Amino acid sequence: MPRLLLAAALALLLPAFLMPPLAEAKSFRLGAPAVATVAIPDAWSPSVTERGVEATTDDDEIYVAVTIASAGNVEDSTKQALAYLVSQGVEIDPATQRQQSMTINGMPTIFLGFSGKDSDGEQAEISVGILIVNPSTVLILSYWGSKEGEKTYASELNGILQSLTKVE
Repeated sequence: MPRLLLAAALALLLPAFLMPPLAEAKSFRLGAPAVATVAIPDAWSPSVTERGVEATTDDDEIYVAVTIASAGNVEDSTKQALAYLVSQGVEIDPATQRQQSMTINGMPTIFLGFSGKDSDGEQAEISVGILIVNPSTVLILSYWGSKEGEKTYASELNGILQSLTKVE
């Protein structure tokens, strides 16, 4: 019986030793007064912007930004987010547009996804997410990343998404 318990304990603990530790992340309150929070890995050098926060991985494989916008101005905010990515050298192929609806931590969300190229001409995935925080406020999540970056940073990207929460 003790051997069985020891084997079970090892089986439960082994994955924890094999998995890399979660990266240290900084939490940001978005809006004044704050309406939402997001956590972004410290290693991504997050910086506060006029309307939110943005970050890029050290190897420039992933860029992410979360900004606050008026729910009445979603179309313009989405266009501005895409225009910013284009101004940074990201090429967006409009023919590849996809749309996906989901709920993230209680917030109805629509993602517009595109294929394209980054400033180095490498294949990239681009998306803009619109998260409805309340009837008057949305979060705009802008993202571009290389295919390799998506694989490398999948855990961190998922962590960012899961950290997006409303401030009640």
